[in-house]
Amino acid sequence: MIVDAIRELNQKVPFEPYEIRMASGVKHRVPHPDFVLVSPRGNYVIVVDPQDRPHHLSTLLIEEAVVRNVRPRAKAR
Repeated sequence: MIVDAIRELNQKVPFEPYEIRMASGVKHRVPHPDFVLVSPRGNYVIVVDPQDRPHHLSTLLIEEAVVRNVRPRAKAR
């Protein structure tokens, strides 16, 4: 179930940023576990974007949650 996958991604140590992809093609980035909330019954997910706006997502419309390919930052010399 997709909700279980989201819960697992949030509890992963060390945390890796991921994104939630909707059936409509919209992607919601989750840079840190504090940016997402899963309802107790798993009926919806709330993702907060960088502008502090909440997005209420029905779990019926979530296609997948995948770890983002984030390149490591180059070290300053």
